[in-house]
Amino acid sequence: MKKHDLPSIADFNLDIDMIKLQEETDKLAEKFTDVRSANPMLCDNHMELVKQVYDNFEQINLTTPSEILPYTASIKERLRRREEHLYNVPTEDYTGSYFEEIITQLTARASRIRITKLAPGKTIPFHVDYDISYAVRCIVPIYGDRNVINLFRRGDKLEAYNLEEGTAYFLNIGYPHAVVNMSDKPRIALMFSLDGTDDLENIYY
Repeated sequence: MKKHDLPSIADFNLDIDMIKLQEETDKLAEKFTDVRSANPMLCDNHMELVKQVYDNFEQINLTTPSEILPYTASIKERLRRREEHLYNVPTEDYTGSYFEEIITQLTARASRIRITKLAPGKTIPFHVDYDISYAVRCIVPIYGDRNVINLFRRGDKLEAYNLEEGTAYFLNIGYPHAVVNMSDKPRIALMFSLDGTDDLENIYY
């Protein structure tokens, strides 16, 4: 399975109680912090991407790294040591939570589980993260708006999507993608990565 076999976004069709998810998130509202503080290892090893992407972005870690690796400039080495998947130690906010109940509906093991917040009127510019052979990116919008737009560039085609609150989506982030929050409130979402493509079997093109 390759990224071109898959759509830019797809619904995993999970069973999610939107009210319960929002209530669980609201309890943690005071714990948001900037991404550099939340993810020192990933940020240190991807500083150019961090400078471009995360200035208007905050998050709450629901998993933390099992190992802190030293800086390397080698992209090949970063991929080899699977830094994304090292964020696999659950926090007390995750264990036994409704977030865990949602994510364990999927087959593959999840890592780098977090709640993210994009400030109103702000943008995450176009960037490429990784292919599905490395990890599968998932998002569940918790608080959104019709004026929050996810953009994907696939060749000469620009695709635009509005993601619905309480729906679990696959994001094909091996392609250039961006998020524009044109609303007057933050976009808050549960985000995580899956180790393996088993959960993508039903969403081929």
